[in-house]
Amino acid sequence: MAVLGRILKETAKFASQLSERRKTDYSVQIKTLMKLLDKAKFTAFGMQYDFDGIMKAALPHVEFSKRIPITNYDEFYTDWLHRTLEGEKDVIWPGKIRFYALSSGTSGSPSKRIPVSDAMIKRIQRVSVNQLLTLHDYDLDTDFYEKSVLMIGGSSALKNMGHYQEGDLSGILTGNVPFWFSKFSKPGKQITAISNWDDKVAAIVKNAPKWDIGVISGVPAWVTLVMKAVIKEYKLNNIHEIWPSLSVFVSGGVSIKPYKEDIKKLFGKDVHFQETYLASEGYFAFQKYEHEAGMRLRLQAGVYFEFIPFNEDNFEDGKVKQDCEILPLHMVREGVDYALVISTCAGLWRYVIGDTIRFLSDETYEIIITGRIAHYLSICGEHLSVENMQDAITETADCLDTYIPEFTVFGEKIGDEVIHTWYIGSDEFGDADKLAAVLDEILIAKNDDYAAVRKRSLQKPKVQLVASHLFSDYLSKKVQRSGQTKFPRVLKAHQIADWLNFIGKA
Repeated sequence: MAVLGRILKETAKFASQLSERRKTDYSVQIKTLMKLLDKAKFTAFGMQYDFDGIMKAALPHVEFSKRIPITNYDEFYTDWLHRTLEGEKDVIWPGKIRFYALSSGTSGSPSKRIPVSDAMIKRIQRVSVNQLLTLHDYDLDTDFYEKSVLMIGGSSALKNMGHYQEGDLSGILTGNVPFWFSKFSKPGKQITAISNWDDKVAAIVKNAPKWDIGVISGVPAWVTLVMKAVIKEYKLNNIHEIWPSLSVFVSGGVSIKPYKEDIKKLFGKDVHFQETYLASEGYFAFQKYEHEAGMRLRLQAGVYFEFIPFNEDNFEDGKVKQDCEILPLHMVREGVDYALVISTCAGLWRYVIGDTIRFLSDETYEIIITGRIAHYLSICGEHLSVENMQDAITETADCLDTYIPEFTVFGEKIGDEVIHTWYIGSDEFGDADKLAAVLDEILIAKNDDYAAVRKRSLQKPKVQLVASHLFSDYLSKKVQRSGQTKFPRVLKAHQIADWLNFIGKA
């Protein structure tokens, strides 16, 4: 009898109900801001911008937005972050920052070092526990609560840089896993420490029969590769033949939408899907209920949120204008895309993270990630967002009854004309011209600006079909491949030549 499982299930039920009663209104964010200001008021940053004076203002959040400039990584590094990396304490957050997460986004290389304070680690752990507690709402069997969680992520091996340690965020968090969770966490410290992705997958495959997995978590593309490797090695029909208890897929890093149908083919029974928004800068949101399309913003995650409407009034060439409009949480509107600005308990202050989000509900603060500021294609006024591209690719695949797990695109101007070149990963469909025609029709129907410029300077899209594995192969050669690396949806000038050279030699 699953005695422990019953205890854990009842605990999850009680905690979930308690969490539901907690305030989720804007006042929680004001309290978060005040705690951040109070904690950091004696740091170099806090004294320069008079955090103590901001706290005494009649409207602290308004005063905060007046006094503190918004910043991006390069600016923040030059002005402040380099001092913490050199071992100086009390610069942006009290004490010394012991850990830095190497950014594993879609920029092409892990060049950014994001501070991860002890306070942030605790907040991420707290949000992670709250996320696991929501699984109670999925009405899972009591036995489920005694099963293991397989987390597919980067290496836990951290590099000692003298004043600090750096590595994947998953590695930093793995080294600080609560003792009570170690019993349930897989693949375990030894395998998690493996830095080579292929070696790590081989180790997971070898140990797969020993584990009773109830939850699998990670970036969809990489988790899919792991499950396919297990199925192939043991000649299975589906993953449930080796992990019959697998009931929940927790995805993060990118939208699950383009991968979902392919993932379902690997299962032998229905599995619950839950999306999360865990970035190097903090754990921002997760999907509370499966029937909800978005994720609920976590207002007590050690992060104060602000929002810049993502439009031409506030952005130019993927950069924020100095006189941009910035809104607090209580002023956001549903259906509008915003660039996310954060101030955190790791010492990032009014930092533009680079993601764009949209609110599906301004009551529960339910959001979806719509793309990246930099991954926005508009050479002649077409204004294509990553969401436009992803939705168009998904609909194109549906129309042609095929599967498209990966794609990337870049635009170029040739004389007075502009053309978008799409590289689409497809192992099933072979007619590039037909795919281009369908994709074009869908983009025209989906985006009025795209439709307008298609009548003028924007030419019909050019499609190059390539094997889907080439996207992960490219990452393994150009970047250290890991369970957190994502391929850029829009290639920038410095990436195009590398990609074309790689494809030409593949």
